[in-house]
Amino acid sequence: MKVSYLQPVTDDILIRKLRLEVGEKILHYERISSAPNKEPYRIKNELDLKYLEHAKRIITDVGDFVSGFFPGFLSSKRADFDYVRRFNVEFLSRHELLIKVRAKTCKDEKEIQLGFDLPSFVYFPRTLYKIRGQYLYLHNHLESKISFVIGNRESPKTDDYFIDDALEELWHLAIHPYLLEKLNRILRTDATKSANYDMSNFLTEGEFIAKAFIFASFDEFKEKKRYDIPSREAREEEKILVDKIKIIGIKKALKEVSKPGGFEILK
Repeated sequence: MKVSYLQPVTDDILIRKLRLEVGEKILHYERISSAPNKEPYRIKNELDLKYLEHAKRIITDVGDFVSGFFPGFLSSKRADFDYVRRFNVEFLSRHELLIKVRAKTCKDEKEIQLGFDLPSFVYFPRTLYKIRGQYLYLHNHLESKISFVIGNRESPKTDDYFIDDALEELWHLAIHPYLLEKLNRILRTDATKSANYDMSNFLTEGEFIAKAFIFASFDEFKEKKRYDIPSREAREEEKILVDKIKIIGIKKALKEVSKPGGFEILK
């Protein structure tokens, strides 16, 4: 799977990059500001267009594959998924976190801006409502958006990267409505849950389960779409969930995501 810096950048990561940038010992530093930066993919000539079309073709293959696991051809979840992946997508040549630092060395003090690569991502709009004393998360799936980081011809990504990247973001998009159904069932049945529900756990769970679906479906994707790429090996903590998905079948497993206790993060 792809490896990127994720927010927040730890002090250890920051100081290592700062030392490389400055080339001398850092006596003291402080963060001044940080902000994400997105560089849209720009088409300057026909070669740029061909590179973009190649990336889109692979991402479309992945999307068609994942879409086939939704229950029922007329499924509203399938329709929403297909709409988002076709119309609510942007392509970026770069996505990074820019951190401005004031650093003091033996020679002087200076301000330096450091860039840390960030991955592709899916934006999920959610609104928490309180209805008759009951909290529920409502979500208009059609307002979701995917941002794919595809690089450019000067710094190209490989087909392996495009496949891994698309599988991760599109499986996360696919399971999100099921995860929300599960979350709302928990909120309805557990009176102790409130507006302060920890959504970081919800997001972590989504990423973990999405990766399990990637590994469980990867060989089938290779066979159906005829990609000659190496198989992917799940980490030890993911293998139990991956095996569970394979045993019950991906279509059925997708439905199970919405049930409390169906799929949990295994620690």
